[in-house]
Amino acid sequence: MCAASLSTRIDLRIDAHKKSVISRAAALLGVNITEFIMERVFPEAERIVAEDNRTRLPKAEWERFYAKLDEAPKDLPELRRLLNEPSIFVKN
Repeated sequence: MCAASLSTRIDLRIDAHKKSVISRAAALLGVNITEFIMERVFPEAERIVAEDNRTRLPKAEWERFYAKLDEAPKDLPELRRLLNEPSIFVKN
């Protein structure tokens, strides 16, 4: 972690025993307390945020959506025509 890029602080209040255990664990790994905590907390925070960003549907809506996936696709003549034209990105 580059100290020059760090500009914001987080202050934590913890009991002496927890601080002692965290400090010892960080020392055993050869990192400072900030690095020790960030290497473990930040990935978990990212996972939680990513989980929240997933689409969630009530059961009835999910079943309706899932059923739509099994339906035959709509016939779209203009799209079919477009897909049958030569690509402008491919030289003939």
